[in-house]
Amino acid sequence: MNVSREENGALNAIIHINLKEEDYSEAVNKQLSDYRRKANIPGFRPGKVPMGMIKKMYGNNVQAEEINKKVSEVLNNYIAEEKVDILGYPLPNMEKTKTIDFGKQKEFDLYFDIGLTPQFEISLDEKVKTPYYTITVSDEEIDKAIGDVKVRFGEEKNPDSAELTDGLQGKFIQLDEEGNTVEGGHEHTGFFKLDDLKLKTIQKKFVGKGAGDMEVFNPYQAFKDEAKTQAVLGLQEGIEEQWKSDYQFEIEKVVRSIEAELGEELYKKVFPNDELKTEEEFREKVSADLTKHYSKDADRQFLADTINTLIDTANINLPDEFMKRWLLESNQGKISQEQLDLQYDSYAKTFRWQLIEGKLQKQYGDAAVVTEEEIRDKVKTYFTAMGGDSNIGPQIDGIIDSVLQNQEEKQKIQNDLLDEKFIALFKEHVKMSKKKVTTEKFFEIASNTK
Repeated sequence: MNVSREENGALNAIIHINLKEEDYSEAVNKQLSDYRRKANIPGFRPGKVPMGMIKKMYGNNVQAEEINKKVSEVLNNYIAEEKVDILGYPLPNMEKTKTIDFGKQKEFDLYFDIGLTPQFEISLDEKVKTPYYTITVSDEEIDKAIGDVKVRFGEEKNPDSAELTDGLQGKFIQLDEEGNTVEGGHEHTGFFKLDDLKLKTIQKKFVGKGAGDMEVFNPYQAFKDEAKTQAVLGLQEGIEEQWKSDYQFEIEKVVRSIEAELGEELYKKVFPNDELKTEEEFREKVSADLTKHYSKDADRQFLADTINTLIDTANINLPDEFMKRWLLESNQGKISQEQLDLQYDSYAKTFRWQLIEGKLQKQYGDAAVVTEEEIRDKVKTYFTAMGGDSNIGPQIDGIIDSVLQNQEEKQKIQNDLLDEKFIALFKEHVKMSKKKVTTEKFFEIASNTK
């Protein structure tokens, strides 16, 4: 058996495997002997079926299977022993590999394309400059937040008749084009506020109405919002004819929110650990809370901006055509060539960041790596934050084990922790250019970040 490699342009190479009969014959004969021992063929005692018959029945399939196993083993060993740093995994080169006839051939020449990992340098220092946005909270935002608090801590009343500022809870029943109830049609008890209705004529229909009153209307036309309509009707996805139909709506109750009044009683409910006496102190605390909330958004934007800067600085070339082939192969049926062509730049950016991430993890070790213990500790904090006892031992370990069995959830937790580590690492090592921006400007910047 001979294995060789030849370069095939920048970051591409071809691995050639020459497989002779002696390289696979022992494994084939062993497998055929096992087939013979287990074969149950009429006219022959177990284990006495002629080997010629076994070869005729199973020979080609067994040979193909054992050759595939051998080739996979040889490829993996060669890449490991020769320390070939590849992207993705090897793909068959169908141009150089001739058509195989397992019934006639004894010797095989197989060719595989590989994509080579590009060489590049990366370092975190003050030459890497990234903006860090400090979001200034406007008086309007503070007013809105306080208004939300007043509603949240207010009380709810159920008056006899509705006004424009009220909400209605009731039952929706789907109707057909003639205004009759649809047999087996959609029914749902839902809630909406009158000021959510964009069609003023429908708003007016409900003003002055109360429990027991019924109105027929088309929610989709009234709300002029597909997502809002589906939410009100309790349709996660919904068949189009369901959320675009007319509905009979029977009011069960009118809901009126009475806002809480500003004062020490409300301040204590909102911030139980603070002694706030005046409205000015309350506004300052609300402002601080909003700033803290926005700081997480600022951190995420800082992370995205730094990653983009590092990708641009590293200027990493990729074996693009090979990577496109590999993406199609590894996502069979999930993505078309047309979709891949449109989305490849996004995939390529992900590949480049993964390469940079790998180098940074080698350079900074634990500061850029998430351990299993850290993932478990993160899940534990979720539990204790909900009022659990962190000292209940096996009980909490069982809960953590159950959560981490969900690989998707585990990966999400790991990604979140890794983001936190890279944010801290970048803050320590790169030059942060601090900029004050309004909330509106910040989210405009964030929405334009790729």
